[in-house]
Amino acid sequence: MKKFSKAFLKCINETQITHVRTGKDRTKFTGIWMVEVKGRIFARSYYGVERSWYTALLEENTGAIKCEKEIIDIKGEKPVDIKSITEAINKAYEKKYLVKRYNKKWVDGLCEPEKVARTMEFIAV
Repeated sequence: MKKFSKAFLKCINETQITHVRTGKDRTKFTGIWMVEVKGRIFARSYYGVERSWYTALLEENTGAIKCEKEIIDIKGEKPVDIKSITEAINKAYEKKYLVKRYNKKWVDGLCEPEKVARTMEFIAV
């Protein structure tokens, strides 16, 4: 499995809004919250709408992440170890996004079981 470079992971960690493009029909990137845990990149779908970056990855499994100027092709997978890594992902969201107090309701929301069930891992290809 290909790994993300240290520079790319640093960018993910230092960038509040990272961008993802998913599915064959999409040309635009969508800004979302991403976190890094042990060299792996994760995001959660907050609203769970029918047509979203998350559902496109579930259906087509291809896309790209853009952090600053670097674009990396990815595939999306639901993490097989979700039960053991959920707490680390929750803590990564808290560490990265609670630097701004008004983000608390969003971070708390992303840690709810419904949103945890919509965790996506981005795999470099």
